[in-house]
Amino acid sequence: MDGIIKGQREKNENYFKLQQSLLLKSSLDESCILNQSLTLIANKWTLLILMALMQGSKRSSELLRQIQGISPKMLNQTLKILINYGMVVRTVFPEVPPRVEYELTEFGISTADPLMALLNWSVSWEPQLTKLYKQTF
Repeated sequence: MDGIIKGQREKNENYFKLQQSLLLKSSLDESCILNQSLTLIANKWTLLILMALMQGSKRSSELLRQIQGISPKMLNQTLKILINYGMVVRTVFPEVPPRVEYELTEFGISTADPLMALLNWSVSWEPQLTKLYKQTF
């Protein structure tokens, strides 16, 4: 088993890079940029909203339909946070009734690479993740 893990580590260049970076910073406290990044965006609703907006601008009603389980209150709270972070922009169109759309900024779009890495990892480990999800929920 140890040989398998070692072989996987050798094949995974990012594992080595992350390991080396973390060796330079032994404490993953609040001064760590990775800690700060995860604190800001690593929650279920934030990531799902970012992924939904990767498809293009959307109205809040579209986001509510697409993101199963999110309440209107949580959607609005999370969108406000993402707007404050500069990851999402809110556009109000001067129509009757007013139309409001949300879309990603350049900063929001920059999350595509890490989200793609997470998607690739999820697909690679789908059977195990599905089993764990069913056991947990």
